[in-house]
Amino acid sequence: MALRNIAVLFLTVGLVAGQTYRVCIPTTDRTLCNSLDRDGSQATCEPVESRIDCALRLARGSADIGVFTEEETLVLGQQQPNNNRVIATIRDVSRTEPYAFEAVAIVSNSHSGGLEGLRGGSYCHPGLDQSDQRWSPRVLRTLEQAVARTNRCTDPPPGRTSEELEVDQLSQFFSAACRPGPWSVNATVDANLKQQFPSLCSLCGPTNASCAAYTLDMGVSVAGASNTNRHIQALECMRTNGNGSFAYVAWQHAQEFFTARNPDIATAYAVLCPDGSTQTLTSEVINNRTAPCAFVRQPWSTIVASTATAAEVQQNLRAWWPNGANPSDNSWQATLFNGIVGGASARVFFEDSLPSPANYTSPIRTIPAIDATATCLPARRWCTISTLEQTKCSWVRASAYSLGLEPPISCQQRPNILECLNDIREDRADFVTSKSNYGYLARQHYQLSPVKLVQNSRSSSSAFSRVAAFVKESSAQNNVTRFENLRGTKACFPEYGGIAYVAFVRTAQERGIISPSECDYARAVGEFFDGACAPGALDAAHALSQSSFNATTLCTACRPTVTIVGNYSDFTCTWDYSTNLYYGNNGTLSCLADPTTSVAFLQVQNIQAHLNQLGLDGSQFRALCRNNTLAATTGVNVDNNCLLAYVVDAEVVTRRNDPLTNALAILLENLDLYFGYIAESGAQLINLEIFSPFDGVSDLLFKDTAIGLTEPSATSSNEPARNYMELFQHLESCTGAAAPGIATKNFYSIFTIVLMSLFTRFVVY
Repeated sequence: MALRNIAVLFLTVGLVAGQTYRVCIPTTDRTLCNSLDRDGSQATCEPVESRIDCALRLARGSADIGVFTEEETLVLGQQQPNNNRVIATIRDVSRTEPYAFEAVAIVSNSHSGGLEGLRGGSYCHPGLDQSDQRWSPRVLRTLEQAVARTNRCTDPPPGRTSEELEVDQLSQFFSAACRPGPWSVNATVDANLKQQFPSLCSLCGPTNASCAAYTLDMGVSVAGASNTNRHIQALECMRTNGNGSFAYVAWQHAQEFFTARNPDIATAYAVLCPDGSTQTLTSEVINNRTAPCAFVRQPWSTIVASTATAAEVQQNLRAWWPNGANPSDNSWQATLFNGIVGGASARVFFEDSLPSPANYTSPIRTIPAIDATATCLPARRWCTISTLEQTKCSWVRASAYSLGLEPPISCQQRPNILECLNDIREDRADFVTSKSNYGYLARQHYQLSPVKLVQNSRSSSSAFSRVAAFVKESSAQNNVTRFENLRGTKACFPEYGGIAYVAFVRTAQERGIISPSECDYARAVGEFFDGACAPGALDAAHALSQSSFNATTLCTACRPTVTIVGNYSDFTCTWDYSTNLYYGNNGTLSCLADPTTSVAFLQVQNIQAHLNQLGLDGSQFRALCRNNTLAATTGVNVDNNCLLAYVVDAEVVTRRNDPLTNALAILLENLDLYFGYIAESGAQLINLEIFSPFDGVSDLLFKDTAIGLTEPSATSSNEPARNYMELFQHLESCTGAAAPGIATKNFYSIFTIVLMSLFTRFVVY
């Protein structure tokens, strides 16, 4: 029996030793993947777009091992509370305490009155841009929300952002402060707030006009308590401002300050607990690994495995990395450690109980349920158009909420973009990313305005909307050489009111062949041509205005995809590929090949592929340029100087004149900052790439070619963005629907600051 058990044991060990495990590695790290692809390696690379993608793969068993930051682990506890297992934590060799950090309030030992006793006090903060402890915006503001209730207000004046409400309330609660760093991701709002509320910068030092950092005289530098550390500076701010001053800092740096820098005054101070009690900083307290209490305790970053393989994976990691340390050799085990854990100073601490993410995080730090949390501003409702978009939105929502970005987000799914636009108009949703092709519909029919434009990668040929006009070479030979010559001909458009349709109207107005005073674009085009195919012209979702014009003439050139048998008309105007042969860019080329038509207006992305698919030759067509000349040669290769429009391919739209537009704009800027390409993935608190594929699927919420967001301004330095806003200037003069760009935002920021002194807000305690 004993021999049989030994045999089984060796067989089991042999099977485990021969097993390979799929480790989540960023798609950009090909070097690590290649290094792991060597003989004897038990780790194989599972390329992922982000660490959130890794969590999804672990949950369904298509990956085995992933590493997650502290904040990502908290999100897993919310989104996948019982999926996967935490098999280890990652710490620094010099940090054996059970938490990545503890955020504490240090007060005078004579402090009384609990949290309310801080009212009227002097507040020293490490800064909203401090990176030493990787504090999220939620952590940075936790004490403020606890004592000044900055997240609880009733009837805020319209037009104010979360930051404006927050700073106003802080200025009323504290008599003076140093709260360095940006108060808003928007530089204009930030500058305006600091100008309006100088008391919150008054303790930063003698030259604190910008409130960017502490400028205190820190005295002689002491080993173990860096004079440049923001937490040490906040504690010095507290010390120099005397009784009534307090600091919100990391416990680790409070220990350094009172042991290495000022050991003789430690007992004059205490830790203020969330329940209002205090703990004097005796030598026993100050030398403890953990604080007697804290406003935030942060779990460590983790190694997570799929539930099915967790025990087995952990067993192997213990063998690969004895004592949780880097093997420090040339083995694949050392390569894996360096790649996913860290260098020689990193240590892996194994979790014997293999807890779920929720079971690991909840004893350390809990974040209230998003729907049960009080906020000054209501959630902004993001409209999605597919199940996968809804899933991505839910992860963005949870991640933004976990970090403390405001206002919060809610996600709601609709069947298509036009239903989203309609829901926003009817106040059932608040924003959506919409293709620029629907820019005219959004403005004219749905009464929406852009809050941001999407910036695209210049290296991608399909990242912008490039609109051109093409005439048949046979027509060009018959004196159709200028836009004036198109009057009375038949024209082809991909879609009624689309970007190509608007680009033609703008060009025709420039040429004087359509009156600039004509605001009815259906009439303008319909009366110029003697028939057209503009799919959707008769559809209620495309109703561009309360026009009395009979738009049927804009559909007479369309053709159904099936032959109509019997005594029926072959007329169609539908805006879908299945029933209208001439719908979309591809259909527009088919329309232009029709013997009865003369000109087509369309986006030129992938035009050669469309021609090949249709069996057409580009030499049959010649571009008619915006400057009213024909291209020198036939063909569909059009340079930017000949285009009718060269614009961004998407925008984020919201209700026109919505009082929360500025708050939404700043929320979007924060999403760009934390989940876009502004932050490198290695520095992100949560590695969720908002502009990248999600769970292997492209173009969800934003197209993959997006690289960021920009202002909807006709003076933008971004040429496609500037062109896009100029394209709609005539429409906006007709409707009075100017977009809330930089100038408008500046006005709102200044205007709301003035309002702050005129409105009384009741704080809920």
